[in-house]
Amino acid sequence: MNTPPRCSRPRAFTLVELLVVIAIIGVLVALLLPAVQAAREAARRISCSNNLKQIGLSILNYESSLGHLPASHNMWPQEVTTDGGTWLGPDNGTLHPNNGGPGYSGKGWLVDVMPFMEQSAAFDRIQTAIESSNGRQFRVAAKGGWGIGHNDIRDIIEAQQPWFTCPSDESAVANDQQFNDWRAAKITVAATNYKGVLGDDEVWPQAGEWTAAQGFGSPGAQPLADCHNSLNFGEGCNGLFWPTAYYFKLGLKDITDGQSNTFAVGESVVAQDHHSAAYYANGDWASCNAPLNFFNIEDPEVIFNDWFKQRGFRSRHPGGAQFVFVDGSVHFVNEGIEHQVYRAFGSRNGGEVASLD
Repeated sequence: MNTPPRCSRPRAFTLVELLVVIAIIGVLVALLLPAVQAAREAARRISCSNNLKQIGLSILNYESSLGHLPASHNMWPQEVTTDGGTWLGPDNGTLHPNNGGPGYSGKGWLVDVMPFMEQSAAFDRIQTAIESSNGRQFRVAAKGGWGIGHNDIRDIIEAQQPWFTCPSDESAVANDQQFNDWRAAKITVAATNYKGVLGDDEVWPQAGEWTAAQGFGSPGAQPLADCHNSLNFGEGCNGLFWPTAYYFKLGLKDITDGQSNTFAVGESVVAQDHHSAAYYANGDWASCNAPLNFFNIEDPEVIFNDWFKQRGFRSRHPGGAQFVFVDGSVHFVNEGIEHQVYRAFGSRNGGEVASLD
């Protein structure tokens, strides 16, 4: 009698084999995950570089069209005369409409470049809102405001645009924690990662940070004085962008250090600097006085209280931050750059000889 063939059953994994497979998969994931993360960061860094490149080109196009660089308009009277430092009030300051000025609207320089970033419609609405403020000083409140705080443009001010957002910074979102009046009124405003370079001056007269005694700069070096208020051309900030730069109408001819040797715009991290409101005169500039990539502890209250230490350049890219130079070229600057060299790139007319190499 023939014996019927037996059905063979597939052999199952043993527990040991299963554990070995899981271990191998775990090793592969551990090896691949950093590579995937590095690839994603590389893509984010390229996107950020493209943003800076477009902003840099928009600045050059603006200067070519109007003969001077884009400039912010102060949000309050913040000027002193050149003959002894007399403060100018709202009625006799250069921004007052009675003196031919545009008013203390709080408009940041980012607004000026909007038409060159394919944002003409939004730019026109902002200009209309500022003009309808009839020269009134910047104000923002829950149900109204003037200048850049005008209620009619609140939707524009709140929209977080990709062109001023670094994808590596997760904190770069619209929020209601931005200085000055935005936080007080709990008004949500978009935040920018890209700050115009003020120079390497102090940002607050009482803040004696980053002196030679703390290990920065050459022996005996002192930080340059707060430059925001002076209307004397020789005493203004030595960079390109600050709230009273409108008075000087800087052009490419004023960048005597060379366009390829001068920072125009660099990166900042929103969570580390509560002065990051986009389109706002006090939110779109930073200084090279502090070391590159100086990070305070991640304590919001410390960052809030020590705001004058936070107005430097930094990024979430490993090892440094990106800058667009005045010539439109974008460079990654290593955070280990010698501090005096870094500060030299921040000034437009210091006469320094500096190289990233």
